[in-house]
Amino acid sequence: MKISGGKFKGRKLITPPSDSQEIRPLRSRIRKAIFDMLAEDMSGWKILDLFAGTGALGIECLSRNADFAVFIDSSPVSISIIKRNLKHLGIEEKAKVFEAKLPGFLKKGVIKKFSPFDLVFITPPYKKGLAVKTLEKLSLELLEEDAVVILEEHEEVEIPEKVGEFSLIKSCNYGETTIYFFKQAKQ
Repeated sequence: MKISGGKFKGRKLITPPSDSQEIRPLRSRIRKAIFDMLAEDMSGWKILDLFAGTGALGIECLSRNADFAVFIDSSPVSISIIKRNLKHLGIEEKAKVFEAKLPGFLKKGVIKKFSPFDLVFITPPYKKGLAVKTLEKLSLELLEEDAVVILEEHEEVEIPEKVGEFSLIKSCNYGETTIYFFKQAKQ
């Protein structure tokens, strides 16, 4: 898996063994499509990468000049891979990595000191209801007013147009994967 843009474009990321059932990296073409819809230069942005897996999404943002990224995953394998990828690129000081179970960890307040976030990725295991549950637990006080939340789920799972404090602004289907873009609902 390679980084698709920014100062680390073309650099390879460490990935889990191909037989790993624990981590499902987002396919490169989907990652590229997501980043084609976002800003090329993310200077000043803070990123929250939930169910981070290899850390590819948050690292793509750091490659595009994001200031800081917080990575959260419950898998020790993922945590090890994320830390190795950050070290491999020499950007450990631009990130904080937490091994924690989501969505519960969001209510602990530990990540508040790293907020407000401009962009949040929620990419949990498919078909377990974790995408919507995590979005429901995501507090607006952790986010910039115009923050974007990108949620990934299996195409067979229906995601409501309004979840908690968030409204769907766009969705894109890529085979079995659907990507949803949410923003804070306007009052």
